[in-house]
Amino acid sequence: MTFKFGVYTEITDLAFKLNPENEKSGYIRFFICPDVWDTWLVRVVEGYNEDYERVDGVYLLEREKLENDYKGQKLSHRRVKEIIENDEGENWDVTEYIDLDTLIEDIDGGFGILNLKES
Repeated sequence: MTFKFGVYTEITDLAFKLNPENEKSGYIRFFICPDVWDTWLVRVVEGYNEDYERVDGVYLLEREKLENDYKGQKLSHRRVKEIIENDEGENWDVTEYIDLDTLIEDIDGGFGILNLKES
């Protein structure tokens, strides 16, 4: 798995492997992105709106801001595993989508997504 500054990497398979409860809880995709001072963890849950009310056909993007230990800290496979294993489900912000492809395009932001699975 490859990680690049400012570019998201899909980590869904690893997130499900390390914590099977993620999939049981309705999460369908996971992404991570290293930034200057923080690392961004994105979770996508199907069937809930911004108020966490059950709504079919809706996708909720949860974004968590994780502080780096030092400026420009790189992601490693070991650090990503630690992030997943210690994830408490807190959110910095959430955004509701009615289309999964649009959600993925917004995560991409024109920079691409490493390890992207087909929708």
